[in-house]
Amino acid sequence: MSNKYRLALSQSLLISGERSLQKLWQDQSNPFWLPDDVVHLILGYLDTHQLEQCTHVCRSWRCIAQPMLFDLVTVNAAPAPPRIMNFFSVHTRRDFPSFILANPGRGLLFKHLKYTTPSNDAASLYAVMPYCSLLRSLTLSCALAPPFLQHVSLQQFPLLRTLVLTEISAFRIVVDCFRFVSAELLEELSLSLAKSYTERSVDVPQRQPCLPAIRTFSLFNDNESPFASFSLLLDYLFPILLRLRRLVAHTIHFHSPDILRLVEANEGTLKYLDSSEVLGPSDLLPRLLNHGVLQEITLCLPVLPNILGRYLSDLGTMFLNLNLDNSPLRRVSFVVSSTYGLLDLGQHSDLWAQLAGILSRAPYLEMVTLLLEVPPWGQSSMFVTKNDLSVHPAFDVLRQVGRIEVIYRPSPGRKPSVILPSEFVASL
Repeated sequence: MSNKYRLALSQSLLISGERSLQKLWQDQSNPFWLPDDVVHLILGYLDTHQLEQCTHVCRSWRCIAQPMLFDLVTVNAAPAPPRIMNFFSVHTRRDFPSFILANPGRGLLFKHLKYTTPSNDAASLYAVMPYCSLLRSLTLSCALAPPFLQHVSLQQFPLLRTLVLTEISAFRIVVDCFRFVSAELLEELSLSLAKSYTERSVDVPQRQPCLPAIRTFSLFNDNESPFASFSLLLDYLFPILLRLRRLVAHTIHFHSPDILRLVEANEGTLKYLDSSEVLGPSDLLPRLLNHGVLQEITLCLPVLPNILGRYLSDLGTMFLNLNLDNSPLRRVSFVVSSTYGLLDLGQHSDLWAQLAGILSRAPYLEMVTLLLEVPPWGQSSMFVTKNDLSVHPAFDVLRQVGRIEVIYRPSPGRKPSVILPSEFVASL
């Protein structure tokens, strides 16, 4: 083969390779040659300023980063709105509609809409909401939720899965909202009750909500009154809460049989449970761990040190008797009160070590988390800190296998001196 022929063949192969490489590059959905979910996971670690810089690199990067920038829109029309950390936020009700009307195509970028205002004037949103047809979650304050849901049908958002109602001051507001909620694909419901939340039996409707079973339910109640109740609310929603996979119930008052009733009703379907109730290790808790499909559980520990010691001992016995070799449980979290003293931690060291040793031998357990509550008044030197729990020798066996983490968790409010299940109190 002559040198001239070899040169022509090499140039032909080079040109063909460049074209193939160019075609392969154009066929990629992203310029990183990685799956889209991996790219979104990587970009999720960037802050809003870095994501904004990514949109200026090239068209391919812009197509990936720009939807993440507009993922959440927050409309807060309060007189003194709090600082918003997301990229796109507006502080007056007129800004968001004017932006959508001027840029109707951008409405499809919004996936999560949070509209909070003390006023019930939501009329400015009625005309522009059809442009945001790809919403996946909607957060509304109770001041505007009933008129908004009355004029804006959730059926025009085929991808909507999550509805969040905040600052609910009365049970009748929830009833008024669900009178207009008819989304058949709704999967997640979150309710945040105001400190002044009230219930009246005269507000109970004759009909309960006609919706499919909700998969995720979250309830947050900051009412510090010992007489506060949300029994009517849970009775009203009970028919759609019978196939829960995820339950989060954070309340700051005493033993609530309504939450326990809800847990028992979903014993066979719950995969994630995070409740402020102290579950007794003699009945309901073993059933959940033995016969259910529970994968993650957060256990709230008693506040009084002498009761906590007894509870830790019973937990150790319970986990020792469980068949953890075949358990689907993957994560266990313990909520430690902000008033847990250093002296008490020392006295409970053997109990913690016994419990840690049992959990370290569970073959499929991935992580044990200590959630240390952060008090609103600041941390005292006599109470345990994150550093104390991170180095305490009682958890060395978990630390050696990489199954222990300590995380701060905001305190839900002022707790009573004792939080115990009724059956545990009766056994003392």
